Amino acid sequence: MNRRDGDISTTTGFLPARRSIHPHDDPRGLGCDPLSIAFTCSDTPKPAQDDGRTPCDAPAGAPFGPFRLRHEKPFSRTFTNESGTVFLKEYRGITPSLRQEREGIAIAVASGLEVGVPQVLGAGATESTAWTVFRYLPGDRGTVETQDGLSTFVERVIELGHRIHVAPPDTRPGAGWNRSAEDTSTHSDFLMGQFSSAARAQPWWNDLGAAVGSLALGPTVYLHGDLKAEHFISSGDHVSVVDWEACARGPAACDQADALFHVLRDLLYCTVSWHIQHEQLERLQVPGPVMAWRLFRWLDRRPTPGLGAASRKDLHQLMEEPKPTDVSRIAARAITKAFELGVPR
Repeated sequence: MNRRDGDISTTTGFLPARRSIHPHDDPRGLGCDPLSIAFTCSDTPKPAQDDGRTPCDAPAGAPFGPFRLRHEKPFSRTFTNESGTVFLKEYRGITPSLRQEREGIAIAVASGLEVGVPQVLGAGATESTAWTVFRYLPGDRGTVETQDGLSTFVERVIELGHRIHVAPPDTRPGAGWNRSAEDTSTHSDFLMGQFSSAARAQPWWNDLGAAVGSLALGPTVYLHGDLKAEHFISSGDHVSVVDWEACARGPAACDQADALFHVLRDLLYCTVSWHIQHEQLERLQVPGPVMAWRLFRWLDRRPTPGLGAASRKDLHQLMEEPKPTDVSRIAARAITKAFELGVPR
């Protein structure tokens, strides 16, 4: 969505990233190019924290430290500094520098599309990782654990789509927001190219490819790539969007399916006590075959039973392109089945 009419602050809450200087800023972070800085450094051990937390082993040389480890995932770690004003994200494992670059570019472009984003203060790399330092965004992370929270999330996804789902000229589907040699010619090639060799051997593979290939999915647009309620941070009337690492170019339906999948998975795995409002979720307008693609991609990336929880019955129901409300209900049944079979979240 490429809207420019009216005062966005009074209609949606989405605002461009602020550029004011914080009193805790380190001069090394001001005016740095997040895509060109490359500190050569190695991690160094730190003493144990007084409160007993895991010792902070943030990348050496990063400005604004010292940092404390806040969260660890297989391919990333996040840290905050002692004053709580700065957030450091460390990219690990698969192509860390490329993922860092993609996120930096998406944040810069999204800011120009009137989306609130975290300000990049610095960036660098070690021998095996990359890292970016952001200004910490105060506020409340979104949630879908209440009916009001679910409704707010749907509204935010739709509004974000109006801002970022613009079609860049002369671009094709692919990872990140910059063109690359790995870009594909069609939406179908882009979607189906994200599966493993094990998925390609499944009995539903050809059916899924045919279903996705038959869709008219519209232009190639910018995608956030990882839409979850907690990636929307609100402070007063201001809403910012974080975690752009999975950004891509492709059909808008990918972001819509991603949002619907995360809502259903999180609610069903948390066993919420209230009835899921599928009528609310139908506003995301997710095509059945694209939802099947999103579900099977999730299962493809889970350990055993993973792909064993995918069924042609679920696929065929979604391939029939049911009403959006039915897409949500069918997907919920498929996720419930995966949960009962022991597929991890």
